[in-house]
Amino acid sequence: MTETLRRILVVVNSLAFAGAVSWTIFKFDYEPLITALVLIATLIGLCVSNPKEEGEVDIHKKDNVQKNEIHISNNVGNTFKKDNLTPLSASSTKEELDTRKKLTNILFVDDDTKFKIIKILSVAGWINSNIVKDIENPDSEIVNTAHILFIDINGVGLKMQFKDEGLGLANYLKKKYPEKKVIIYSTEPNGDRFHEAFRNVDDFLYKNADPTEFQEIIEQFSAEIKLI
Repeated sequence: MTETLRRILVVVNSLAFAGAVSWTIFKFDYEPLITALVLIATLIGLCVSNPKEEGEVDIHKKDNVQKNEIHISNNVGNTFKKDNLTPLSASSTKEELDTRKKLTNILFVDDDTKFKIIKILSVAGWINSNIVKDIENPDSEIVNTAHILFIDINGVGLKMQFKDEGLGLANYLKKKYPEKKVIIYSTEPNGDRFHEAFRNVDDFLYKNADPTEFQEIIEQFSAEIKLI
């Protein structure tokens, strides 16, 4: 309550109190007497109150507001936790990417075991990049521990007797391990583009694509999977 408002209320209550006293004198009754007592109590309360000047802010309230503002500002942008890796973005740090490079297991299934991308990825820091000629046991450790699998369309899937070779293998592995990222690739621009595998796998690209395209896909998917 401001000082101006308090003064106005004191004046109004004083006039009302005078009227109540006059009423009691000229016509003694309980009603004007009770009114007078209530008004005198109100006047006493107004007189002993500690009014604030207009524009004055309660210091405790002000402190709470400041604390809330500090709390909010300290949490802005604090979304990355080392124990719960979040998706990479343009603002991701080098430390985040280096951590993913060390934790992500990448497996290529290709009858050409000298595929140059493996060495390129290893040099780039993706140290857990491996290649196998084919998969005979889908429950093997190298498959189980892989987070990202690149499957060549031709020349693989033969040991498990998939008639569609790499497409059949990729489709099977994605259904068996939906949490893993499966990418198919091939040197052939033509093929069965209506195969079910293309609808189920996570991505596909040409085998002769620039190495940076492989790395971009790996960076993206390593941010989406749970690394253990």
